[in-house]
Amino acid sequence: MSSHSSEKRLVLDWTKIQDVFPIESHLAQSHAGIVAAKKTLLEGTGKGNDYVGWVRYIADEAPKMLEAIKPVAENICSHSDAVVVVGIGGSYLGARAVYQALTHAYGHLNPSELTRRPLLFWAGNHMASEELAELLDALDLYSPSLVVVSKSGGTTEPALAFRILKGYLEDRFGKAESKERIFAITDPSDGTLNRLATAEGYPKFPIPKNVGGRYSLFTPVGLLPLAVAGVDVEQLVAGALQAFEDASSEKNNSLETNVALCYAALRNALYKNNFKIEALCTWSPKLTMIAEWWKQLFGESDAKGNTGLFPASASFTTDLHSMGQYFQEGERHMFATHIRVMDEYSIAKGCVKRKVRIPSAGLNDGFEFLTDRELFYVQSEAQQGTLLAHADGKLPSMVWEIPELNAWWIGYWLYTNMFACGVAGYARGINPFDQPGVEAYKNNMFALLGKPGHAERGAEIRARLERGQRLRSLGLTTRS
Repeated sequence: MSSHSSEKRLVLDWTKIQDVFPIESHLAQSHAGIVAAKKTLLEGTGKGNDYVGWVRYIADEAPKMLEAIKPVAENICSHSDAVVVVGIGGSYLGARAVYQALTHAYGHLNPSELTRRPLLFWAGNHMASEELAELLDALDLYSPSLVVVSKSGGTTEPALAFRILKGYLEDRFGKAESKERIFAITDPSDGTLNRLATAEGYPKFPIPKNVGGRYSLFTPVGLLPLAVAGVDVEQLVAGALQAFEDASSEKNNSLETNVALCYAALRNALYKNNFKIEALCTWSPKLTMIAEWWKQLFGESDAKGNTGLFPASASFTTDLHSMGQYFQEGERHMFATHIRVMDEYSIAKGCVKRKVRIPSAGLNDGFEFLTDRELFYVQSEAQQGTLLAHADGKLPSMVWEIPELNAWWIGYWLYTNMFACGVAGYARGINPFDQPGVEAYKNNMFALLGKPGHAERGAEIRARLERGQRLRSLGLTTRS
């Protein structure tokens, strides 16, 4: 194990599952299938094997790619104080998740003091016009560049956002300078964006053909934006590489020592026993987008043939005051997976680990007994109290114990989840690397918009929509 992680480990504690449901016997029964699925993933012999390039990319390609990314990132930093990452789904979720977790939560309020790197903004992940219009207003305050991420270049949301933002740059800086501010991450040899980047002379980085979007974080898709933002991408990759070595080792097939295999086995066993929803519970707002990345990873990978766990998320302690009642006494068809950071601190001014202590305030509010305690202590006890309460409520819970919230451990945890996702899918007999259901809404939308090749179905779909509006309840008040 890396010296960076000396005497520290990622732990998956599933005691509070066993306390509620006798899962140990189920794990024993499924162990052989989990090990076989691991072998299938590593050998590339399963369904969707043309998209398992991510498994070894972290060892074979990522270190070399970092060397190519570094000078480009420094070039962007030399002329831009803001970068808009244009992408949707796996093209932006991983980068945004790590960015939120590892940069100052309020850096945008005073970038020169709190970040000292370009800020990252995000576009192309929705079609809400008001938000994009307000992004354009904000960009007037900066000297921005664009990183556009799309394997094909044909996905509607990022394609339209890129059109708008490209026009903005050209109007503001002129066509020649704009070419120096646009960077493409796309298919290495095919697709609309690849052809456009070649024709316009934009610098390009490849999305490997054998890597799907939700498994692409450790390719240029995640590494270039994060390098620009000043995240320690070398440590991010190093942590992921260690996770690959630990999970893939032929000598490490025990659920007691291989946390990726253990997580895969636990999820499958619970699903098989009618626990249909998994809620990833984070305990810091800085991990909100980590949960969003996780939801896409498992949502698109698990949901096949009307089967699969539904991935949900909750942000504690905040959601204990809203969804806590459901966790405690709602239908027992769900389980909770918590992320617990064991040494919680903020890296603030001067790169000093900073913790917050509770002062003596003389408020007579009943909390003087916590004077001079670290706020993290209260958080830790709240976590323990929640786990016990949920166990009493017969809600199965497990806990990821992450030593620190830094690039190395985030990389380790993210890759561990990717590996577990692939193994669990193969153990269930599904293809965890396709997402055919995503195309349904796109085909309907293109037909309604009159896109060439889809327009014939437009009239049929509009007729269905008219018939579908027969049952409506109308408010009494009208307003001109």
